[in-house]
Amino acid sequence: MRKKYFHLIALLLTISVLACNKSDDGFVNAEVVDSGDITSEGCGFLLRFDDGREEKPYQLLSAYQHNGMLVKVKYHESEVLDTCGSAKPYSYYQLIIVDDIKKRTQ
Repeated sequence: MRKKYFHLIALLLTISVLACNKSDDGFVNAEVVDSGDITSEGCGFLLRFDDGREEKPYQLLSAYQHNGMLVKVKYHESEVLDTCGSAKPYSYYQLIIVDDIKKRTQ
C-alpha cells in the first residue's frame, strides 16, 4: 500500500517540477532605457540589448516603462527605421515589434 502512494507522490512531484520549469527559448536579455520625452529631443523608451545595440519598440507596455528595468524579450524587426530628435544629427533606431516580454532578475 505504501509503495502505491510513493509512486503517486513521485509522479506528482515530477509533474509539478516540469510544469514550473518555464523555457526561455527565443528570449533575449535587454534593459529598458528612457531616452527622454519624444516631444522634445528624446526618443521615448528603448531596449538596450546585451551586445550594446539599442532598438525602439513599437509599443512597450506601461508595466515595463521603467528606466533600468531588466527584461527578457521576444521580438521581430519591422524593417522600419525610426528617427528621433528634431535637430541634426538625427538618431535612427530599428523599430521592433515586441512579441513577448517579461521581467528578469539579473
